[in-house]
Amino acid sequence: MGKRLIWTLLAALLVVTACNKDAGFEPGFSGADNGSRTGTERSYSMPSRRVMVMISAGYNSLSGYLTEDLTDLESGYLPEGTYFNSDVLLVLARLPKSAGDYATPSAPILYRLWANRDGEVQRDTILVWDGDTQLCTKETIREALTATQKNFPAQSYGVVFSSHGSGWLPPGYYSDPSKFEPTSGSVWSLRSIGQDKTPTGGTELPLKDFADAIPMHLDYCLIDACLSGCVEVAHALKDKADIVGFSPTEVLADGFNYKDITSHLFAKPLDPVAVCREYFEYYNAQTGSNRSATITAVDTRKMAALEAVCKELFQAYRLVLNTMSGSSVQGYFRMDRHYFYDLRDILVQAGITEQQKARLDDALNQCIVYQAATDDFLSIPLLRVCGLSMYLPSMGSTYLNNYYKENISWNQATELVL
Repeated sequence: MGKRLIWTLLAALLVVTACNKDAGFEPGFSGADNGSRTGTERSYSMPSRRVMVMISAGYNSLSGYLTEDLTDLESGYLPEGTYFNSDVLLVLARLPKSAGDYATPSAPILYRLWANRDGEVQRDTILVWDGDTQLCTKETIREALTATQKNFPAQSYGVVFSSHGSGWLPPGYYSDPSKFEPTSGSVWSLRSIGQDKTPTGGTELPLKDFADAIPMHLDYCLIDACLSGCVEVAHALKDKADIVGFSPTEVLADGFNYKDITSHLFAKPLDPVAVCREYFEYYNAQTGSNRSATITAVDTRKMAALEAVCKELFQAYRLVLNTMSGSSVQGYFRMDRHYFYDLRDILVQAGITEQQKARLDDALNQCIVYQAATDDFLSIPLLRVCGLSMYLPSMGSTYLNNYYKENISWNQATELVL
């Protein structure tokens, strides 16, 4: 049977068996931070295991690719057993019943993947939502992660998020800016952080809502979605995840290597940067247009120096940033979606001094722990790449400036737009 048919049958089975929302939970856990068990007076220390949550938001044109990703995930390393200290691999997924069918209800499902002693894949359904519930909402993702934290207490959590994406932009703006300009009265959401299609359009999750949906501290958040490698995304997640991995350009549909991803994220020590490195090495070995990839890993705990130097430079070069042409600046975008320029090259082209450039480079080197790019991404020459994109005010609009001021934490810290 083909991969798509296998997943369709699996999804149907999960729906049938999901009437008990406690399926797969470890008996007796209250989920309290002190690790206590209900019904007893005995306390337990927080288990040393790791918990990885794979969020597969595939109720859209990527459904076939994300289905294959989940099949690949099952073929790789799976935690063995469901004991107190067993590592935990959870999947939050929503996929259409069949490709392109956005009229038939298809519920998000949270389930656990593990292997028994014979190495056979086991699936325990944790939660199933109503059939018309969208995955890409703050409420659904927060409910799933809260259930994860409550029922699988651990010392380490991480999230891998896979879907469409358009970085920090307002929901729907990337797909059709004309619906927002010159006024913001029409909203037709098709991308940003994740996408749920509907028969008449779609919905998506704003960057701020995505960050707000995360209730626990994460060791890593790896985003397998286009155009997510912005300083704006990294800053929004700086109090949520230590390491953020993402791509400043678009991402070819195959995305991360899901066959090997768990071997890095359950390793001791865990290695989210290896996921980024492996992604780049795979695409860099391809030929033609398939040799197209950018990837960056940021240690968000070390962004303070970048905030400080950028705030100073934005103030000193504000007039230039508000008037300069984007034609001379390294971009990460295609199809004239001119909202993603290289952060460093914006300031270099604005005319910063050699001393200021050295301070900027030092700040970037402190927080960027891995960065790589092929020579080109499809039609985009990648000549001057620091690994983080940023909004260039002179190439934006009044609507985007207002959205940026009200919703983007990077702006609140650095005052790029006043």
